[in-house]
Amino acid sequence: MSTPWERAGDEQADRCVQRRDEAERVLALAEHLSRPDRLLVQRVLGDGMTVADFARLQRRSPRTLQSRLRGCIRRINSREYRYVVGHRDLLPRSLRAVARRLVLEGRGLRDTARLTGRSLHAVRQERARLAVLLEERLRRANENSPDTEPVEKFNS
Repeated sequence: MSTPWERAGDEQADRCVQRRDEAERVLALAEHLSRPDRLLVQRVLGDGMTVADFARLQRRSPRTLQSRLRGCIRRINSREYRYVVGHRDLLPRSLRAVARRLVLEGRGLRDTARLTGRSLHAVRQERARLAVLLEERLRRANENSPDTEPVEKFNS
């Protein structure tokens, strides 16, 4: 029989393993981020550098970089990001360019419009088109596995 201290140690070890697995998953998906965001994620999660140390090297505010790191991780964990990463080669070229900038790089609508040479209206339409494709995929996934709970909606 184990003592409470041994069980607590086992639970802590399990949490460490789970955190490491999550960090490795995020690192693998980080390759699709913009270069500055990818570097931040790699240094902090991959190399174990603190955000404060990285901020000092970059001559940036630690709060700013901590916020950026949280945003990158939130983006990587989104269904939209995983969909674009997994299906980017199947997306039409016009949608692929917009999806890469909006979803993978986390750019705004106006910046995406400027970089792709499209109007803001066209970028909004492509974003809506991407949302429809993702909803369709989620709907099909729910139909194919009726014994599981429904997958959450894209914009939820």
